[in-house]
Amino acid sequence: MLHLPSGHLDEGEPIPHGAAREAREEVGVDIDPADLTLVAVVHHRQREDLARVGMFFLAEKWAGEPVVAEPDKAGGLAWADPRALPSNTIPYPAEGIRAWVSGARFVLHGWPAD
Repeated sequence: MLHLPSGHLDEGEPIPHGAAREAREEVGVDIDPADLTLVAVVHHRQREDLARVGMFFLAEKWAGEPVVAEPDKAGGLAWADPRALPSNTIPYPAEGIRAWVSGARFVLHGWPAD
């Protein structure tokens, strides 16, 4: 299954800094938090008792070559066309990517229809 580099914030950590840290930890690249652009927010309901808010950032520049920096957690690294995601993309990150591509800045995912 395909997912984006992601994770949780450390206590007291600003969101862009956490995104840059997760990219460094998971794919070995250094991103200046000031170079990240917030492109979508997804309010994801994983199950009835668990929901989270995902912030999706675009990085157009970084230092280093992307690698699998946590081989115990990821089996590979792939580039994919965001307009034609592979069928094995996890639905939650796929929703964030589709929101960015379509220009929707906020979407709900996994919530019952009103």
